[in-house]
Amino acid sequence: MPLEEILSSKGRIILRLAQENALVGGVRISTAKLAEEIGISQQSASRLLIELEKEGLIEREPSGRGAVIRLTNKALDLMLSLHAKLKEVLERPSEITLTGRVFTGLGEGAYYVQIPFYTRQFEEKLGFKPYPGTLNLRLIGRDDILKRALVERAARIEIERFSDGKRSYGGAKCIKARVGEEEAAILFIERTHYPREVIEILSPVCLREKLGLRDGDIVCVRVSLSPLDLA
Repeated sequence: MPLEEILSSKGRIILRLAQENALVGGVRISTAKLAEEIGISQQSASRLLIELEKEGLIEREPSGRGAVIRLTNKALDLMLSLHAKLKEVLERPSEITLTGRVFTGLGEGAYYVQIPFYTRQFEEKLGFKPYPGTLNLRLIGRDDILKRALVERAARIEIERFSDGKRSYGGAKCIKARVGEEEAAILFIERTHYPREVIEILSPVCLREKLGLRDGDIVCVRVSLSPLDLA
């Protein structure tokens, strides 16, 4: 759905005028052209401009067949208020919890952690030196698998691929997380043999030892996201 369809006709007029720089200078535009651009009739555009003028949101000066229209400070205050509310909503963090069972993996994550080229990137980009191994979790339910897709989409920490001249090694993505009170990150390997219900967890400590975990134990991984992280 286009943004314009969410706004009222008045909102679309204000937005269109703002796009034409009517906040800092006058915009010369006919009601016919304005109506066409925002998808309403010319009669509706004329009526709405009269209402906006009465409400103190625009000022108009007749000019030939059209008018010079300016958005007022009241309109600016309205737009700034909307911007602040949208910013609050879009930047507000929400916590997503992924729940899975511990299992002994294939060593894919451990392989990445033990290669110096990758280790340096993990330390630089995650802010910790990972333990040379990962905690492997098999997600329990369908909801967890759906949430995993959201988390992977939000994973913006890029781990670059490289080649030693004989073999090329794939890249990966990470996102910071927590397991209990322990600092962690979820590792999404570019070339993986695991199905989508599996996630691998990096941490500066051996989580199995620190938390006393065994295969089959249930573990919750928490990730903080905002709507902007998913954009």
